[in-house]
Amino acid sequence: MNLLQSESEKRRTGKYIRITSIFIVYSIIELTTPTFGYPAFPNNHTLATLSEDSLTLEQSIEIALKNSHKIAIAEGNVSNAEINLQDARSGFLPGLDLTGGYNLNDIYDRFEWNENHYSLSLNASMIPFNSGRTLINAAKSRESLSSVKQDYRLTEIILILDVIRKYYNLLEASEILELKKESLYQKRTHLEFAKAQFDLGLVPRADILKAEVDVANAEVDSLQIEGDLKIAHAELNHVMGISLDYPTKIKPVKFIREEPPNFDNCLNEALKNRPELVQQKASLSIRKYNLRLAQINGLPTFTITSSYNVYADKFAFAGLPINQTNWNENTNWRVGIGLSFPIFDGGVKRRAIQAAKIDLNEANLNYVNLEKEINLEAKLAYLNLVTTFKKIDLTEKQVESVEESYNTTLGRYKTGVAPITEVIDAGVALSNSKVNHTKAIYDYLLAEAILKKAMGQLPY
Repeated sequence: MNLLQSESEKRRTGKYIRITSIFIVYSIIELTTPTFGYPAFPNNHTLATLSEDSLTLEQSIEIALKNSHKIAIAEGNVSNAEINLQDARSGFLPGLDLTGGYNLNDIYDRFEWNENHYSLSLNASMIPFNSGRTLINAAKSRESLSSVKQDYRLTEIILILDVIRKYYNLLEASEILELKKESLYQKRTHLEFAKAQFDLGLVPRADILKAEVDVANAEVDSLQIEGDLKIAHAELNHVMGISLDYPTKIKPVKFIREEPPNFDNCLNEALKNRPELVQQKASLSIRKYNLRLAQINGLPTFTITSSYNVYADKFAFAGLPINQTNWNENTNWRVGIGLSFPIFDGGVKRRAIQAAKIDLNEANLNYVNLEKEINLEAKLAYLNLVTTFKKIDLTEKQVESVEESYNTTLGRYKTGVAPITEVIDAGVALSNSKVNHTKAIYDYLLAEAILKKAMGQLPY
């Protein structure tokens, strides 16, 4: 009897030692495993891992602006508009022409260098008044230049916002991949612990199978995020105008969370600064000038013309000295006044006025409609910013709660109270909550940039 009790005690002692050893090993693994604790994000928290020889967001934007074909096209449009404005303004200046020639005819049919064959004249002309047409055309060109400048600004804003979005996508994918790797490492640790417990006869084989499924799911998640990371990398390279396979490295951004501004202020900024509205105002002015030109064409036209001609060949080739007498004899001038009355043109001018009025009314309606669209865009961007601002706090609290629940469940599982399914569910919940918090941060940063774009400001 004593012998049986001694053998029984030895078996219990040995089993206790083995279980204790497993817990010690598991504890060591836990200490060397990346923590699931999710740090709070202070105002100056820096996201992602800082790499040497990497691009900042500002540098990425500069590269994109430099390489963008759309920006180059917009710059060309501005240059063309500036040329057109210069051409329109040249109508206020006199024209100066130098003409010359050498002629043979039936009387003077021999090649000789004398005034019977050659001619050279210098002519200056100017139209000081043409019922305001030159003035109106110059004003139209000025408004066209304003419009294409705003088109350039809009192209710049859209490109910068696209770079910001792709930059944040890459940072977000990088952080989520790290979270998934931590989760995968932890699930593999759970699997090893389940195998050790199974070897001791403490848990059924079903625990191992469930842990293996959990590991497989985590591996699939990591693989998916790795694919997303490659896509985000290629998209950022594309928007910067560089090779898709270039190993671009980027630096983190500072997460500084501020209270959303007042919406009325945002809307006022949008209605004042949006390039589309400024463009539409310029279009409205051009339509008004077109109507004015159509009305002028339908009225009696009063013009003043002038010219001054110098027979320069007399001085250049004939050797005539330049003096008052010779100058008066070899120059002439002309000033003309013209007045024309439209009598009948088949109604062309009248229909031109009607068409100009229709265009002007359409431009007015487009302006009103654009104001409404900008109002809506600003409102949606503002509400999105407010939502993402609140989500950061909520997801951070969620991480804290889920982490506490996970640790409690893990402790219960170690003592044999909770099944492994509870640990798996708690681990999935913790991983998801951390991913959601990371997404909330980048959603907020992107929402800030989108609101700035809606306000007509550069997003960065």
